[in-house]
Amino acid sequence: MAEEEEKPIRVVDRRMFTADGELRPDYQPEPEPPAAPAPSAPAPPSSAKPRESERKPAPAAAASPAADEPLPPEGEAPGEPRGAFALIVQLLAMPAYAALGMVSDPATGRRRIDRPAAQEMIDLLAVLEQKTRGNLSFEESSFLSRVLYDLRLAFVEVSRPPAK
Repeated sequence: MAEEEEKPIRVVDRRMFTADGELRPDYQPEPEPPAAPAPSAPAPPSSAKPRESERKPAPAAAASPAADEPLPPEGEAPGEPRGAFALIVQLLAMPAYAALGMVSDPATGRRRIDRPAAQEMIDLLAVLEQKTRGNLSFEESSFLSRVLYDLRLAFVEVSRPPAK
């Protein structure tokens, strides 16, 4: 058998930033693959009323690139992450807020302070931040950092001795 020529291995660094955090001068974003067209559904009988999900959007709404994204719920900022990760962060943060007296108990309406419980929940969120570092979107990472900052600040304020 004839020996095959060995092809050199080519390694391409596609990261956006250098190790110093500066934008790479040769960085080019990868082109997004074209979206596959949705299969067309058979037309409903003329007597049947189309369902909400089958209605075609108005032409003006289709022209807007953000038309597919629903508006955030009231009280939520447009940059806030939605989804499972944000829900996990909120589920871990709410007991900490309650333990720091920032949220009243729904049953009694009273606020209580439980520093050990708050510290435990803050530590759990810190572990979540550490273990997910580098695997979150900017919005998710920012959301988790803000929640941790707020909780840590509140914990320090609650831990201070009362002013004379």
